[in-house]
Amino acid sequence: SEFFEVYDGVVNEFHAIVDEFTSGPALVLEIRAEEAVSSFRKFAGPWDVNFAKELYPSTLRARFGKNRVENAVHCTDLETE
Repeated sequence: SEFFEVYDGVVNEFHAIVDEFTSGPALVLEIRAEEAVSSFRKFAGPWDVNFAKELYPSTLRARFGKNRVENAVHCTDLETE
């Protein structure tokens, strides 16, 4: 949970998210491109799956996310990461 500690006390689902992230295998990607971070964030969509489905239905989270914990993909929304 150390990697995600910045969200502890900020995101209500913090412990459930850490449990989800550590519950099984993961696919890790390194994306190299101009504007890679902002492009991937746009492709992933909003963290809240319901919001993503309503406003950005073609994003990864809208298409494959189940809820705010099982939202299909992790990419940080923090500019420093």
